[in-house]
Amino acid sequence: MKEIIESNAQEDYTKYDCHFKSFSDKTLDKYKEVGFYECYLRTLYFKNWKEGLNSIKEDNLNHLMDELHQDVNSSYYLSSIGLYRTSNMHLRSLIELSLQSIYFYQHPVELEKWESGKFVIKHDKLKDYIKEHPRFSDRETKNKISLLVEQISSKWKFFSKHIHAESLQYFQTQKESEFNQEFSDAEFGKWKKHYLETVDKINTLFALFFSDELKRFPFNIKSLIKIESE
Repeated sequence: MKEIIESNAQEDYTKYDCHFKSFSDKTLDKYKEVGFYECYLRTLYFKNWKEGLNSIKEDNLNHLMDELHQDVNSSYYLSSIGLYRTSNMHLRSLIELSLQSIYFYQHPVELEKWESGKFVIKHDKLKDYIKEHPRFSDRETKNKISLLVEQISSKWKFFSKHIHAESLQYFQTQKESEFNQEFSDAEFGKWKKHYLETVDKINTLFALFFSDELKRFPFNIKSLIKIESE
């Protein structure tokens, strides 16, 4: 029995490898048609936020920034092989860790506890904390932040539906590309829309929260991450 399973496993591995390679090639063709710039640029944001903060001797968020970079990259590359549900899961993680990064930036004790699994802060409390943060004291900025946080939270709720598989429409196995084993323009377009909107809103939130720090970043870092945030 073990030998049969081993043999079947090798056959399945080859089959899935061929499928993912074929799907990836078709996604590559799509990017060659529409361009890589929009999607690939977003994979660079959080790496540059880390480098920018490090350049002004702020390194307490390094672990979080590394994982944000991993999340955005994972969403980008998993989408290239058609795993859109999993790609969306990483976007929810991106939102959660982004909001936590803002909180932990000025809460080193809680950060240390969180790193060892001894502290948890819920999504709604993070929202309220950011909305009421004294860095956003004037009414215009406060209103802008409140709207932005709610828009990000709406994305978080949408991506949560994929994690919890709240209905068939969020199943990977119910996607057209799964039925047809073919690239789908519609599914790629839907993922891309949510991906771009989510990363841009988080980048804008960071640019507002870290506005004083951002002014001190090297020009090459500052110019890249501000491209879509202004």
